[in-house]
Amino acid sequence: MSQRLPGDMDMSPEERNAFIREITVFFDHQFDQEISEFRAGILLDFFLAKLSPAVYNSAIEDARAFLAERLEDMEATLFAKAQER
Repeated sequence: MSQRLPGDMDMSPEERNAFIREITVFFDHQFDQEISEFRAGILLDFFLAKLSPAVYNSAIEDARAFLAERLEDMEATLFAKAQER
C-alpha cells in the first residue's frame, strides 16, 4: 500500500477524464489548437504536481486561521461565563 503525501491529489478516472476534456476544449478555444488527450493528460499531471502542494498549504493555513479564530472566540466565551459566577 503506497502512502499519500500531504497535497497529493486523488481523483477518480471520471474526474480525470473530465479535466482532460476541459483542457482540450480550453486549448481549442484559447489557442485555436487541437491537443491530444494524451498531451492534455501530461499537462494535467504537470500542473497537479506543481500546484497541488501550494493549494494544499493554502487550504491548511486557511483552516488553521479559522480554527484559531474559533478557539479564541470559545475561550473568550468560556472565560467570560466563568467570571460571571
